[in-house]
Amino acid sequence: MNKPTTPDFKLLKPLSLFATLLVIISTVEIIIMFVLPYILPTNTPQYLENILDALLLAIFTAPFIWLLIVKPLQNRAMSEFSLKNTALMAEQKEFVENLVQNNAVPTFVISPDHRVLIWNRACEELTGINAAAMLGRDEPWRAFYDHKRPVLADIVIDGVQEHTALHYTTFDKSNFIPEGLQAEGWYKNLNGMDRYIFFNAAPIRNGKGDLLAAIQTLEDITERKRYEEQLEYQANHDGLTDLPNHNLLTDRIRQALLISLRNNQEVAVFLIDLDNFKFINDSLGHDIGDILLKIVAERLTGCVRSGDTVARQGGDEFVIVISSPDVSDNAIQIAGKILETMALPVHINDHELFVTCSIGISISPRDGEDVQTLIKHADVAMYRAKDQGRNTFRFFTSEMNSRSLARVSMEKHLRRALENDEFLVYYQPKVCLHSGHITGMEALVRWQSPELGMTSPDNFIHLAEETGLIEPIGEWVLRTACVQNKAWQDAGLSPLTVAVNLSARQLRQYNISAIIESVLRETALDPGFLEIEITESMVMHDVERVTAILNEMKGIGISLTMDDFGTGYSSLSYLKRFPFDKLKIDQSFVRGITCDPHNAAIARAIIAMAHSLHLKVVAEGVETEGQLNYLRSHSCDEMQGFYISRPVPATDFECLLHEKRPPALANASCPEQTLLVVDDEKNVASALQRLFQLDGYHVLTAESANEGFELLASNHVSIVISDQRMPVMNGTEFLSRVKELYPDIVRIMLTAHADLDSVTDAINNGAVYKFLNKPWDDDVIRNKVKEAFTYYESRNGI
Repeated sequence: MNKPTTPDFKLLKPLSLFATLLVIISTVEIIIMFVLPYILPTNTPQYLENILDALLLAIFTAPFIWLLIVKPLQNRAMSEFSLKNTALMAEQKEFVENLVQNNAVPTFVISPDHRVLIWNRACEELTGINAAAMLGRDEPWRAFYDHKRPVLADIVIDGVQEHTALHYTTFDKSNFIPEGLQAEGWYKNLNGMDRYIFFNAAPIRNGKGDLLAAIQTLEDITERKRYEEQLEYQANHDGLTDLPNHNLLTDRIRQALLISLRNNQEVAVFLIDLDNFKFINDSLGHDIGDILLKIVAERLTGCVRSGDTVARQGGDEFVIVISSPDVSDNAIQIAGKILETMALPVHINDHELFVTCSIGISISPRDGEDVQTLIKHADVAMYRAKDQGRNTFRFFTSEMNSRSLARVSMEKHLRRALENDEFLVYYQPKVCLHSGHITGMEALVRWQSPELGMTSPDNFIHLAEETGLIEPIGEWVLRTACVQNKAWQDAGLSPLTVAVNLSARQLRQYNISAIIESVLRETALDPGFLEIEITESMVMHDVERVTAILNEMKGIGISLTMDDFGTGYSSLSYLKRFPFDKLKIDQSFVRGITCDPHNAAIARAIIAMAHSLHLKVVAEGVETEGQLNYLRSHSCDEMQGFYISRPVPATDFECLLHEKRPPALANASCPEQTLLVVDDEKNVASALQRLFQLDGYHVLTAESANEGFELLASNHVSIVISDQRMPVMNGTEFLSRVKELYPDIVRIMLTAHADLDSVTDAINNGAVYKFLNKPWDDDVIRNKVKEAFTYYESRNGI
């Protein structure tokens, strides 16, 4: 109750009050009568004097009447009302508390500052939290959140669904409790069980609209919710396979399309129909057919990612929905995987069934941007696959159909290539970098197709891997190479080792060692003249099993080479576990070995590491004399590549063997005082060459950085003089790379276009020994070169 803002006067007794008022009125009247004649004009009428007298008397006596009579009476009345009201509120509060406590519905009341005022017994029974722990607690739902850990569930507030835990932070605290707020959600382990709780909150306000409290009721509707979820699941899932049905499939595709618009993805719909399923149903019965459909559902689910959708349209028709930025590029592989998986035999009771399927594929946005269009177009493509022989797939888009048809066509030709003797084996020589003699050869398969012409392995090996044809093809190559090698030895040619590549699928064959041993026995080739090449990435999968297989091969007596080393794990700890005899440096490193310090460093590291493990090193892809000489100068053992010979047919390779001459390997026998001039202007390079030859130097010239790298790899150069401004690579970068590749060479820059910053950096980093300007003074530049040779000789102890 607010205190009065005026003094609290007590009401006087009647006689005292009468006397007081009489004195006040008489006094006021006397004063008015005395003063009034002086105020009014002399000729004022009597009745106006009487009226003015009465008005002044009323005005001056009214405050005294208010203070002495009215105010005390008002205060007494308010005091009596307040006492009655307080008693009434206490009765009401007790009534409300008794009402809430005795309510069978879980109910609690909270204050405007979010503290629990009442927590009834029904709430205790539902939540397992007693009133003593809750009374006065701020934000009571935090007790649920912290103590009982509610599931982050679908919460519906005022008809709006949110994914959140239900506690007061969900609500707008500025409004505290919105009118008519309702919420619901799953709570885990609430008093020993998972419960679905429905909440209803209402504010309690006074007559002015001020919030006094909020009352909330809880209702456990777990059983009803579970029944609703069961009905919803049955409405959206197939009863036989538990896969999404047409209703849920439609929703999934719609959601995938919406997400694809935001994330710039493609959505692919694969419509899959079993071939001749009706025959199985009619001949073996519907029970067998139902079991088969369940197995098909499991196999299809295993063909895709967990986030993709596999649904049953009805009957023997299934749909797969995949979202991905590059699904159009991978659709062929996905469809191929489905066909391969479905073609596996199915054992049901005493029956062995072989089931195939036809697949139609549509891809959004090119084949449609809504659910029905995509399904319709996939259906059209599926029937096209049915019409064209079944057990295949077709795209709705003509462009992708052409690609898939080309693949199918190649697969068809590839399957009959072995029967028609269309494969050839080409041989590429391996050369010893020290002697220059041919020490071995690599057998490489080629396909001479009557329809497709000469086909590179890059175009069909991957397909052979996918289809499983690589196993018979690989065995044929192995046998052919062994037969040919034995024939050359029997013809009196120098015995050589033939290397045969083993594919990943061949390595997974459980009997691969037995196959190799059988081929060697059939061809009578000594195992010591067979080398098996295996890529680095292949041996890093299932290391224990691969190690056992490689040890079996070594037991046969053949040699092993790790191919493409440096492109995978390149782990020394793994490498020492495998019984390899050689490492092959991948051609991607050899290609830039003379000009890229990183490639050169990797090659040198591989050579050093291999030699430390007592392994020989073979460099593949050698195409230039510079690459050859660089590898030889860093103790690489063997090489192969176009510089020596491309892969050639057996007859051409035999000619190489009959020539009995080593390839022309450079000896790098240049004089010690050799300098290289690199300048893209021919006249400048020629002038410098003539000038330095006068002093007896051996002068090499190059018009570009790449040409300069080749000359450096093939010659023993002491000094490099380079121009700054050259195409492709400027002098600063060129000399910086020379420093990394050949740190002993003295580097001089000669230019008329000085970029002061880059030149300064080059000098500071040690990339440039001297900096000279164009046009030059002959005597000055000759003296500088002489100083450079002296510096080179003193630094290298010559």
